[in-house]
Amino acid sequence: MTTTVTHDELVALCTRALRAAGEEAEAAGVLARAVVDAEQAGNRAVGVTHLFDYLDAYRDGRIIPGAVPEVTRAAPSCLVADAHHGLAQVAFEAAAPNLFAAVETSGVAALWIRRSYTCGELGHYARRAAEHGLAAVACANSPALMSLGGSGSAVLGTNPLAYAFPRSGEPPLVIDQASSQTAYVNLKQAAKAGEPIPAGWAVGSDGTETTDAAAAVAGALLPFGGHRGGNIALLVELLATLAGGSFSLDAPPFDGGTRPPGIGVFILCLNPAAFTGAPDRAAAHLRRLRDEHAVHLPALESPAPSAVIGLAPETARRLRTAADAQ
Repeated sequence: MTTTVTHDELVALCTRALRAAGEEAEAAGVLARAVVDAEQAGNRAVGVTHLFDYLDAYRDGRIIPGAVPEVTRAAPSCLVADAHHGLAQVAFEAAAPNLFAAVETSGVAALWIRRSYTCGELGHYARRAAEHGLAAVACANSPALMSLGGSGSAVLGTNPLAYAFPRSGEPPLVIDQASSQTAYVNLKQAAKAGEPIPAGWAVGSDGTETTDAAAAVAGALLPFGGHRGGNIALLVELLATLAGGSFSLDAPPFDGGTRPPGIGVFILCLNPAAFTGAPDRAAAHLRRLRDEHAVHLPALESPAPSAVIGLAPETARRLRTAADAQ
């Protein structure tokens, strides 16, 4: 059983909840739309349920409400947006006009966001670029939640990687995945529900693999694909923090305490029209993979967004309560 709301109703509810938490109107609207887009795309781990992490962070001081991003140019096609311990989504919106203009001029440009709260849905940034006809690769680190190279403790974040390519007449291809076997929020949800987790997802505080979600929350996630996934997570860490974001080991938790995490985000954008084959070449190849070789990926078969969104009744109740808070 679900509670259904329209896209606009859900954006309005999320905006009201963020305003009640102390965020200013424009920033609240930016984050609300990003959260609802994630929910609508089926990426619910960073959708409406993740909004409650933001609300708790405002209350406890891990997000600075009303923080104004500062955008500087490190090189002709390299921008840095300092979020000043506010929202990564707001920092991206502040830098996007200059980022997209630089890509049009140079064919390639990059943006680093530093000192922000968690990135939320990483695919959001790549999708926004693809909606402007650009190809994009994005990555972000997070507070340390994942083991690396056999370490018995968390030394890296879930450090996701996302990319997007535009497709004429179709939604862009968007791939968004953590470098861990699963998202940390999935461990938290399983622990709260008292449910076990699959083997290979995490280790307990003693460094041994566990299927106990509560033990996993106290331990560390594992990278996907063993050491190969760990290598990718380390690459994400180095790229995302290049402009001064906190390394995962140094980032305070996103879900506890009073100090902002201050993590980093990296977005690389390319203009397909500047290269051989123009924008439709990649889109034609993706169609060939789907139509001639039976490649079935959710990202290749994305339907048009539904006009209504289903929420778990308890999630809908919590959201309305937060939206009505004074």
